[in-house]
This record gives sequence, structure tokens and C-alpha cells, in this order.
Amino acid sequence: MFKRNLAIILALGALLGLISTTADDENIAKAASKPVEKKVVAIKKSQTKKKSTKDIKTLDEALKAGVPVVVKLGSDRCYPCRMMKPIIEELAKEQDGKAVFLDLDVYENRDLAEKFNVQLIPTIIFYDYKGKVKGKKIGFMNKEELLETIKELKLNK
Repeated sequence: MFKRNLAIILALGALLGLISTTADDENIAKAASKPVEKKVVAIKKSQTKKKSTKDIKTLDEALKAGVPVVVKLGSDRCYPCRMMKPIIEELAKEQDGKAVFLDLDVYENRDLAEKFNVQLIPTIIFYDYKGKVKGKKIGFMNKEELLETIKELKLNK
């Protein structure tokens, strides 16, 4: 008796699963057959150049800006990293349009930390205007050292 009831329950479960799968397939087919509204937005070249580089928040955005990029990988738990934060913010304002300065947390950007084999923080990565990595420094850097490194690595055009 138990085996018979179990067989009936399993058969009903399979049937219900098949019905719901079929319904889902029908909904997907209906959605796929609906016309998709396409919108094209034209952006003038002058509009893209006016964007302030100090408002850039992601590395992908920064590398497309066509200017040198300085990325500080650190953490709020790290004292030298906290000391560099106002320096990075100041340089971002001063160098607006000439370079991008990003302050990224290693715990929120683990992929970048792994990519650059970050062992100690702060680690500063320097990209040229083409988006190519040109240098990596470990440890605290003051404003003058950061600017000097940009000149030494010839990150500008």
C-alpha cells in the first residue's frame, strides 16, 4: 500500500512539474515574440569630453577617459591608507581633466587585489593614458611623490 501511494505521489509531482515547465516555456516564448523597442541616443564628442574626471568612480570608466589613472588599493582599517585618502581626493580635484585618481577598497575589489597580487596596502597602480599598467608602488606616498612618479613613468601623452 505504501509503495502504491508513493508511486502515485511521485507521478503527480512529475506531472505538476511538467505542467509548470510547459507554462514557463509558453511565457518565455510569448515574451520573446514581442517586438523590442529600440532607442538610439546620439552623444556628441563634445559632450563626452566635458565630463569631469573627478566624478569617475570605477576603474573601467577611468581607463576609458584617455588620461593617466592612479589607483590606490587600500582599506579604511589601514592607517597609511587613511592618511593617503585626502591626498588622493585633493589630487583628483587639482588634476581634473588631466588624470584620474581612484581610492579603491581591497575588500570591495578583491578581483583587482588578486590581479595585481596585492600583498601589502596601500598599493598604488599607475596606468598611462592608453590604459596600460606602467608601474606599481607599495606603501604610503605623499602628494609630491605621486606627482613625481607620474612624470617619471611618462604617463601623459
